Order: sequence, then structure tokens, then C-alpha cells
Amino acid sequence: MGDSAPSVVVGVDGSKAAVAAARWAIDEAVSRDIPLRLVCVIEAPESQRTGDRRLAAARSALQGARRAVEEAGQPAKVETEILWGKPLAGLLEESRSAAMICVGSIGLDHAAHGVGSLSASLAASALCPVAVIRHPTGRRATARVGRVTVQADNAGALRHAFEEARLRQAPLRAIALSGSAGPDDVAKRSAQAQLRRRIARWTRQYPDVRVESAVVRGSVDDYLAAHHGPDQLFVTDARGCYDLCGAHNAGTSVLATRSSNL
Repeated sequence: MGDSAPSVVVGVDGSKAAVAAARWAIDEAVSRDIPLRLVCVIEAPESQRTGDRRLAAARSALQGARRAVEEAGQPAKVETEILWGKPLAGLLEESRSAAMICVGSIGLDHAAHGVGSLSASLAASALCPVAVIRHPTGRRATARVGRVTVQADNAGALRHAFEEARLRQAPLRAIALSGSAGPDDVAKRSAQAQLRRRIARWTRQYPDVRVESAVVRGSVDDYLAAHHGPDQLFVTDARGCYDLCGAHNAGTSVLATRSSNL
């Protein structure tokens, strides 16, 4: 529950995306030496028969996610629990004490029955960082991160990005946006200098992380559309994450951070 000891919480709903989120979350829990808490939130039933079906489905979903975690062979301390209520409200309550919440976007988006994106609403409103993990159709759930990308205009997001790159042993790409039309534009050169200054502190603090930086044209949406990938993790601040965590971004996992939790 929301007043429990810290843990890494995974929202489980029986989908392959949720299994992918559970596998991805293992390293987060093990690195912090805290439990990996698998939670299935189900709405109150209209009848006893409906309630029994929902309970059975929830138990099956939790068993499947737990089995996937155990198959990874890491020393994760796994907890499972079924909670009654609205999925979004239940996970927001979990965020009061969680170190991080991990969800699979496809399953939770489907659970929202087309009314917005539950994963995006969670990422924007939770009291802890939220990882929205993409699971490409037809692929086995994996915890691999091939690259960490961050928009380098927020110190908190930068710190989380460097921590994730170190944890995942993945290269990091720090980007800054520019509206300039040409490579010699004064504004772009200024953006490049500012970008180098922003990441200098973190490259010194994380010398083991391979870092590259780039000033890119257009919006974050444009960049991710052109550089998406199932093994990429994009780290951003929760204030600007709604579209990135929702249906507008179908190709990249997103870690939404909150300044109050840094």
C-alpha cells in the first residue's frame, strides 16, 4: 500500500507489455536493494461471479509476471498483491512510497478503454519517477536498454539519465533542441556551447558512462519519431511527458522524473 516500505512497483495486468516492464524493473530493485512489488489493481465487480473472474485473472497475471522475473535469475526480492479500485488511483497511491513505478504502456492503455492514456496520466501525476516500457509486438519481453537519451534542459532528468546509463551499461545521448535552419547558425552554436556546459558536471561525476551530445532541429516528438527504437530509454521531466508516454509515441520507452523526488 501507499504507506509501505520503499519498493519498485510494477503495474501488472496480464499483458506482454506488463511482463516486459517487470523484467525491466528487476535491475532497478536489485540496485537499490529493495523489493520488487508486482501489483494488479482491479475494479470492484458488479457481481460475485464477475469478481471471481477478475480475481482469477489477476492471480494468473501476477503469477506470469513473477515467473518471468524469477526466470531472469537475479536476486530480486519479489512481492505480489491484488488491490481493488481504479487502476490509475491505485497506482498513484502506490507512488506515495515507491522508489519508482514501472508499467507497460500497451496493456495499461488498453485498460483505459480509449479514454486517454492511463500510463501517460500516471507518469504526469505520480509522486515518484515512472517508467513506461514499450514492448514491440512479436518480441520476447526483454530488459535490455541499448541507449539512454535525455533532453538536457533539466538537471533532474540529466541525473536520472546518467544513473540509468550506468545501471544499464548503455551509452547516453544528450540532446538540445534548435530551430535553426543551418549548421553555422549563431543560435545553434550557442545551443551547442550551452549543452556542453550542462552535461560537463555529469560527465565528471559519471566518468564510466559513454556520452555523446547533439543539437537537433524540431521538437522532441520529431526527434523520437526519427530515432525511435525498442531498446531506447528517453528520460524527461514529468511536466512535459504526457504525449511522450501516450499514444503519440509508439516506439520508445520513457522514464518520467519529478523534481520533488530527485
